[in-house]
Amino acid sequence: MVRRIVNSLRNHDHWFAEWWSSILLMAVGVYGLCEPTSIIIQQSFIDGFLQFMPDKVWELLFVYTGLLQYCALNYESLIGRGITAFFASSLLIWGFLNILFYGQWHFSLIAWGVFATINLYALCRAIRGIEKCHESL
Repeated sequence: MVRRIVNSLRNHDHWFAEWWSSILLMAVGVYGLCEPTSIIIQQSFIDGFLQFMPDKVWELLFVYTGLLQYCALNYESLIGRGITAFFASSLLIWGFLNILFYGQWHFSLIAWGVFATINLYALCRAIRGIEKCHESL
């Protein structure tokens, strides 16, 4: 299974960025679950306009979306990549805007913005069907 993932990443180098995005989503969610009083988590999830859902729900949503994105990359599904890129970019854009407006420009703002852009680019590629000749639906 690991060999298959490595071969897939080598054959589709643009996937590497999406893979890192899934790792970021899972890491942020797990970190938030383990360290709920962290200043990074306070500024990213709790302060600002993301307060309409409990913190644990946001953190579990990040972990779940990261796992889904990882699985979609593993199964080489164009539709799955498009769906997970949409959800990942939505979460990362919300986090980016939350840190921008309420997080006092925390250093993680750059990472959130970069990975939101990566997922929007992946979504664009999936919608346009650029990789249809390489991937099965």
